[in-house]
Amino acid sequence: MRLKLTLAIITLLFVLGSCKKDNHFPQPVNKPLPIATNFTIANTLQSNMVIQRNKPLTVWGTAKASSKITIKASWLTDSVTTTANTSGVWTVSINVGGANTSAQTITVSSEGSKSISLKNILIGDVWICSGQSNMVMQIDSIPPFQGVTNYKAEIVAANYPNIRVLTPQADYETNPVDTLSNPASWIVCSPQTAGNISGVAYYFARKLNTDLNVPIGIIVSAVDGTSCEAWTNEAAFQANPYLASYSGINNATELYNGMISPLKDLSITGFIWYQGENNKANNPVSDYTKLNSALIVGWRAIFNQGNLPFYFVQMPPFAQDYFTTIPVGGDPTKDSYAKFREAQANVLSVLNTGMAITMDVGEPDNQHPPDKKPIGERLALLAEKNTYNENVQCYGPQFSSYAINNNTITISFKNSSGLNTANNLALNQYFFIAGNDQNFVKANAQIVNDQIVLTAPANFTLPVMAIRYAFTDAPVTNLQNSAGLPMEPFRTDSWSN
Repeated sequence: MRLKLTLAIITLLFVLGSCKKDNHFPQPVNKPLPIATNFTIANTLQSNMVIQRNKPLTVWGTAKASSKITIKASWLTDSVTTTANTSGVWTVSINVGGANTSAQTITVSSEGSKSISLKNILIGDVWICSGQSNMVMQIDSIPPFQGVTNYKAEIVAANYPNIRVLTPQADYETNPVDTLSNPASWIVCSPQTAGNISGVAYYFARKLNTDLNVPIGIIVSAVDGTSCEAWTNEAAFQANPYLASYSGINNATELYNGMISPLKDLSITGFIWYQGENNKANNPVSDYTKLNSALIVGWRAIFNQGNLPFYFVQMPPFAQDYFTTIPVGGDPTKDSYAKFREAQANVLSVLNTGMAITMDVGEPDNQHPPDKKPIGERLALLAEKNTYNENVQCYGPQFSSYAINNNTITISFKNSSGLNTANNLALNQYFFIAGNDQNFVKANAQIVNDQIVLTAPANFTLPVMAIRYAFTDAPVTNLQNSAGLPMEPFRTDSWSN
């Protein structure tokens, strides 16, 4: 037993080490700006990419000062010209129409230089996928990750030529840069390439591509063990003096500078975000609401395409102390993760955001749960409903109100049609009530006509003053609506305990 426990602890430390690397970040390097003498095109623009439909495409690069640049796009009748400025920088905007699954070509030429051709380009929707390790986690089993559920079969079936992927390498920069410092190539999704694609981003793109019949480009700018502040631009910190203390820690702004800033001139549809593990200890935890909200506002300002949609993942169940208790399993009353999830939910006050609930697909002993398909697909449902105006259900049951009759509490919800349990199993009992003593005890829960009816235990001292559902660190839930979407955790109190 001691040997098994020791091995389990070692395994946990290894997994946590892959997620939390605050003390092992690469040292930032100040890289000199390139001297614009050669004819180049921005390295985010490549063959095999997807370009955003129904928005202008910005094409930019370098050339000899004052030289003429000519751009020919296969979907345009006429070419477009511009002139490099005295620093050798050129940029031009060309019109792009609707989605097109036929391969397109862009040819860029400059006087006295060999032309550059970008081939096999599709026109569709481009999404930036960012965050930390759970966004990084690839489909295949690539250490420190163990692969998504059924990863071998998923890879074999991943024949989706209208999905294209760019995965920039980690790059910490002290100042914003306009080009990716480390080479990265757009790839076509196939069984030969899919293993290295982010699982969450792949399932998100696959559902959109399949349901909408539109090419999908995903740019996975994500790095293991990183904080929200590392991805936040400096202007966002300056706009919110409260966050000043975060602007100098945890490599603040450096991943934005190296991995988001080079993308800012691309036309896109929106963002998906899976991050939070490295901010769960923010004190107060409500600071994460401010940080993530500032990041969203800052990114939207830099991309300058209006209130681009931002869909994010609420943290799944996880017991950080799982292997350190005897017996193993963690302290079931701890709620620091629950309070962090609440801070995430409060980000929804920012316009045009949405949150994917994951309380049913986590594993209490695994910070990188393998069941990434529901997560990616729930993000896609949020996009289909709110960005594409499709008639789909994208929300699980959400707390609405409750009524008390002696020791019985009836709870009503939004989006609870067909309230049931996954696979019709017994309801996992994660409803708790408290009286004036603020001491929470479990109340028996039953599903009745799309509502939940709670019965207080016999020794409970009435009246009921507060109700909580799944408001602890690691409750894996099974309560859902007819669309199979899980109930969102909630509490009716604002107590500190």
